[in-house]
Amino acid sequence: MIYFLLILAAAILTGLEFVWAKYSLEALHCESETDHILAEPNEEIVWSATVENRSRMPIPFARLTASFPNEVTLLSEPSHIRRKSDVNIAGYPVEERMSLGPSKSVTRRVRISIPRRGQYWFGSYELSSGDLLGFRESSKGGAAQKIVIMPERTKQQTSLDALGGFLGDISVRRFILEDPILTIGFRDYTGREPMKAISWTRSATAGSLQVKQFDHTAEQHVVVLLNCEGASPEGFEECLRLTRTVCEQLERKKIPYGFRTNGNISGPVCKIFHMAEGLGERHLNTILYGLGRGDRTCFYSFRYLAEQTMRHRSSNESYIIVTPPLEGSAAAAVGKLENVVGNKLCILTARPEVNR
Repeated sequence: MIYFLLILAAAILTGLEFVWAKYSLEALHCESETDHILAEPNEEIVWSATVENRSRMPIPFARLTASFPNEVTLLSEPSHIRRKSDVNIAGYPVEERMSLGPSKSVTRRVRISIPRRGQYWFGSYELSSGDLLGFRESSKGGAAQKIVIMPERTKQQTSLDALGGFLGDISVRRFILEDPILTIGFRDYTGREPMKAISWTRSATAGSLQVKQFDHTAEQHVVVLLNCEGASPEGFEECLRLTRTVCEQLERKKIPYGFRTNGNISGPVCKIFHMAEGLGERHLNTILYGLGRGDRTCFYSFRYLAEQTMRHRSSNESYIIVTPPLEGSAAAAVGKLENVVGNKLCILTARPEVNR
């Protein structure tokens, strides 16, 4: 009888162990997030995961193992880092062990930085829980998240000087040219204005000659052309650095700008071949996101890009070309574009040795 009771107790305990291991894992829920989607090189990024016990029973043991690419620098305490060959996760496994009371949650954070431009998938995790006696362990996983590291700013002083002078000229043109469509008020006639600017109705009301005061040309804008044809790996990276710097300078000067490229530049939703002019953080970040994800693939020649640009150009467009050293048909296309637009063209040639 005693043996029968012992066997029965062992069977019940084994069953409870199996049920508990499965039940405790089902009761666990994990949500993870990052505080960045787009980040600077070497900027601190925090990945956080909240593990919640959704049952009314305590879970004495749970383990969260997250994966990070080998390229990242882990900034958390060394005690948080533990490599395990038996964990089915690639990259850096970062392990956290915890116990959870009924209906309680625990948040764990991992601080990292990534030194190089690119897109990175990290934070895929494995959540494990064991039985009451620690003999059996069950696991379930979660998907990785993507972070894009944008390119650095260029250090090419000659390009920065050329860009500064060109944007200064655009600002001058922007504020001395008036749009005859947008009337923002009236002012006294000075004798220098053309007769067609006089408002005879307003002059009769005011008792003196009044001229229309027009708004400055609101449509003056810049198109940034990124050429990836013939770029070496180092030259391509410098082109991306230059493009970022150009866009940030345009934002700083509040000059609307568009973006066109023949390269593989992918935004958050789709590839970017042509973006209409715009301003603001969202406009800039869309381009920076694409530059961070970009690779050296070139879909068509710069000659074709220049021809399309000239075909759709308007008189109020200026152009900034960011390009590797020009050769052959690309150099000829730039020359043709320069003949068409005159002083509304700025050419910035990537010289990667400057950034070494």
